[in-house]
Amino acid sequence: MAVPKTNTPNRIPTIYQCDSKGRENQTVVADLDGTLLIGRSSFPYFALIAFDVGGILRLLLLLLASPLAALLYYFVSEAAGIRVLIFATFAGVKVSAIKSAASAVLPKHYSEDMHPETWRVFSSCGRKCVLTANPRIMVEPYLKNYLGVDVVLGTEISSYKGIATGFVATSGVLVGRNKAIALRRAFGAESMPDIGIGDRKTDFPFMRLCKVLNSPPFLFRKNAFITPPPPTPPPPPPTHTEMSQKSPANYTMCSGK
Repeated sequence: MAVPKTNTPNRIPTIYQCDSKGRENQTVVADLDGTLLIGRSSFPYFALIAFDVGGILRLLLLLLASPLAALLYYFVSEAAGIRVLIFATFAGVKVSAIKSAASAVLPKHYSEDMHPETWRVFSSCGRKCVLTANPRIMVEPYLKNYLGVDVVLGTEISSYKGIATGFVATSGVLVGRNKAIALRRAFGAESMPDIGIGDRKTDFPFMRLCKVLNSPPFLFRKNAFITPPPPTPPPPPPTHTEMSQKSPANYTMCSGK
């Protein structure tokens, strides 16, 4: 008796197989780490923020907490590890300082880590959404001001009188089912994105919600399929210098080409 095929991560095409033509009227939703960015770890960006808002002592606290975060991430849950990083980085820090650091420090480093093939597909769509486990306050300035992202869904951190507590809001860390729930709330059941892009199994819940008109969701995984060469060289992602010379409005128009 034949075993039916299942929709496992290894059966999902890579981003190299996704055509970027004719998607001006479509909506795309993508994960951040390992998908829109090449690097799969958000720890370097937490470290940059920690040093900027709290100096060497805050960075040292984060480094001391990182082994615990790694153990929880790999042996308990992805969400538990991220909670530790969030607490060590943001507890007791002014919300205004976090926003300032996210706007001033991270854009250059995010731009250098942009995945060109994901950007090729992502930028071709008319409406763009990023769904990430990273704190929204940390990633939103770059995504909206430089990449022209319309909707940013990330982990919300709680605060009291303008000071971050270091704890995650009641909505929880956006991983697994929480990503799917956040996407449903943002778009509604009748207007789900056309394309879903992710890089790990915990992205599957939100990817399955996408309409996917002509092909299955696209997952950037090296072991998913043998990757064919792209038909045409993709445009390089914008450098930090180029982005600094353009207003957000102008950059958004260019990114859809």
